[in-house]
Formats: sequence, structure tokens, C-alpha cells
Amino acid sequence: MSSSDVATPDLVPGRSCGGCTMCCKLMEVEELEKPRATWCAKCDRSRGCTIYEGRPQACRTFHCGYLRLAYLDERWKPAKAKFLVNYEERARRIAIHVDPDRPDAWRKEPFLGQLRHWSAAAAREGGYVIVWCGPRASIVLPDRVKELGQVRDDQLILETRDGGRRDFIAIEPDDPRGDPQAARSPD
Repeated sequence: MSSSDVATPDLVPGRSCGGCTMCCKLMEVEELEKPRATWCAKCDRSRGCTIYEGRPQACRTFHCGYLRLAYLDERWKPAKAKFLVNYEERARRIAIHVDPDRPDAWRKEPFLGQLRHWSAAAAREGGYVIVWCGPRASIVLPDRVKELGQVRDDQLILETRDGGRRDFIAIEPDDPRGDPQAARSPD
């Protein structure tokens, strides 16, 4: 997956949320002061958004990878997979937001294999694949998973080299190694 794969607003014909409300749990919504990985107070899990007509702009414009990427089959529907795929253009990264009630859902096949494939493609474009399970972050690399542990919203994720091998660390916002353009935790 690359930025060109996920930056398009076009949706896959015939796909819809169809009862899936995982984004209402997994994504942060600043306008509602809703943190990530917690159910939105405006979500009725059996009916969906209770303020649908007046929902915030962030909710109106959000479409997960399942709705945008035709090659992701039904297994990738967030309600079934227990995670959702999102492209964070500002950070140049593919973000997987995982249901904390199913923290290892993304580690199963075909998911982990596809994430490793995306990781290799993203690296060629200067990006990466990150998995968020609440405040815990993991970076998926083509040959391994780098556990970052808990990453605060104000911390930066920095790419490093360990003996020529690509690596990542979380650093404090005032760390001199930090680049103002570096990716912070999710939007």
C-alpha cells in the first residue's frame, strides 16, 4: 500500500459500513473529546451514530481502508478483523488501529503478511506501518515487529539506523534528534 493507494476519496462500489462501528471505538475525535480506543458516547453499537446528521467533520470524512481498497476482502472489514486500516498522510504512515479487546488480531494471517508487504512498499516512499492498540505502538517492518510500548500523544516516533538496519524509537518532544515534521502519535 502506498499513499496513492489510500489517499483517494473514492470508495469501493457496493461497500458500506453495514453495521460496523469500529471507527467509533478506535479513532480519536477531538471535536467530541473522544480518545482513541474507547467507545464514543454518541455511538449506539446496535444502531450506529446517534448524532449522524450533526456528526463532526472528522467523522464525516473518515473512510477506513476496507471501504477504499478493493483488494481488501471481507476479512478486512473492521467489525470482523477487529482493527481498521487508515493512511495518515501528514505522518506518511499506514496506521492500523486495533481493538484493545483483541490486541493480537492483526498478528494473524493474512493480515501480518500483508502489513509486512505494505511496510516494504512504504519504506521505499519514506513511510512506515504502525499498529496502535490504545496507547501501545508497534512498528511493522518487513522482517520483524518492533514494539515501542506506550507512546504518549506528545511524543515523536523517530526512524533510526541500528547497524544499517532500519529501526524506530519514541522520543520526547524536546529531544534534539526530533524533526518538527516527524510523525506524532495519531491525529
